[in-house]
Parts: sequence; C-alpha cells; structure tokens
Amino acid sequence: MCGILIEEKEEEKLRKIEVKDSKLLTPKQRENLFGKIKKIVKDYKIIVISPEEIDKAVNGHDGLNLNRLEARKSAEIINELSPEKAIIDTPSNNIETYRKYLIKFIKNKNTNLILEHKADFNYPIVSAASILAKVTRDNEIERIKKQIRMDFGSGYMADPKTVSFLENYYEKYSYLFRKSWLPYQDILNKKFQKKLEDFSQFIEKIEDKDEKIIDKLKKLEDFGYKFVPASTEHEHVRLKGPCTITLYKSGKLLIQGREEDKKEVEKMLS
Repeated sequence: MCGILIEEKEEEKLRKIEVKDSKLLTPKQRENLFGKIKKIVKDYKIIVISPEEIDKAVNGHDGLNLNRLEARKSAEIINELSPEKAIIDTPSNNIETYRKYLIKFIKNKNTNLILEHKADFNYPIVSAASILAKVTRDNEIERIKKQIRMDFGSGYMADPKTVSFLENYYEKYSYLFRKSWLPYQDILNKKFQKKLEDFSQFIEKIEDKDEKIIDKLKKLEDFGYKFVPASTEHEHVRLKGPCTITLYKSGKLLIQGREEDKKEVEKMLS
C-alpha cells in the first residue's frame, strides 16, 4: 500500500506525465513513471503487508478482516504523512461504515477525509500512489524469484507459470503463500480429497482380510472422529477427535491423547 503527499498546485504535473490507475498500465510504463512520480511529490510512504498479516485478518485476528486491515494501514500512512486533506480509495461502496472505522485510527481528527470507491480512476494522486505500490509489489516478486532461483511468473493465477508453481511447490515453498488465498485452499482441499480416495482404496484392498475394519472405522465417526489430512507420507489416514488416531501404511495404529480417551478408543477397536 502507498500514500503520496503533494502540494495541490503540483498535482497538475501528475496529469502531464499521464499517470493513471496502475492496472491500466504495462509494467514498463509503470517503471518509467515510478521515478518521475517520486521527483514530483513532496513525500510518500509505502507499506509492505506480509502473507501472515493478511491471513490473520482474514481469520478475524484482533477483530480484523481485509477491509479493516486496509483501513488501519491507510491510517498509518496518513498519520505519518500528516496531510491537511486525504483522498482514500476504499475497498467497497460502503463508504460511511469504512469512514467510521478509519477515523478511529486517524490521529489528527481535523484531517479532511475524502473517501471514494475506485478513487484511483478519478484522482491523479491516487493513481500515482497505486503505481508506486504496484511497482514495489512487482519488485518484491522479482526478489523472491532470485531468492528461490525459480521463475514462477507474475504471481497472479491468470499466469500459467504461477498456476504450475502453485500446483508443484505449494508444500516446499508454503511460506510464500497466503494460507487464506483461495487457489492455495483449493490445492489443499484437492490433496485432502485424494487422501480420502487413497484411504477408500486401501480399505477395499484389506476388506477381504478383515471385514470388521470398516465397521470399526465407521464406529469412530459416530463418536465424533473426523478424517484430516495425513501429516507425513508414511501415514495412510489420520482421524481427529478426543484422541488423534493414525493408521500407518505399515499397518501400525497409533493412538495419542489422554489415557481415559485412549482406553475408550481401544475398546471400540478391539
């Protein structure tokens, strides 16, 4: 996220260099404008928000959601730049609700706040801020590529390179991904479904040897146990409930939990 401080009389210079919403520009155009914008403005503030911070907001940490996280970061930028007037691009059309939340974190209550959804289309200064933010984001992507020595494309799912990287390296480089990101969630769900399908095939293979196994596992489900993804490649299946029950590919069954709960499970499986 980015905020720009400029004297209003200087804003015409932004129009002359033809700034516009960063999404309407090519990477090369954004790069060319990046340095020009920094020379025109009085000051600017860029904040890089980590995947972990976004995940916490999505999961409601500290009463947050994505809109509230954005509002707090906007307030942080405004407080540092101390403008007389601030034009803010809001993430939704619910302007008044957003304003009421944002103002809680603004130190100078006399700041004239102009809030508008998609303000980057209508205000050159907001367009300029979006360009600085987008170039910084793209530079972060290039930095990560050099760090892991892999080209995963733009980082957007419209890019086949990004799709391929996510599908093949979501475990090895899990720290790079927002865990709340829907494409990442889809991959995990597909993996979990595959584990369940593998488990069903496993049960079919051993059903002739011990017909009671099916009934025993169903009994565990009746007592609130749920199938969860296995944590290692050596596990066939894992169930969670009062205890954690792990069935290994070797045939070994491990029951972890309180002694009284373990005894109950052992009775059900005996």
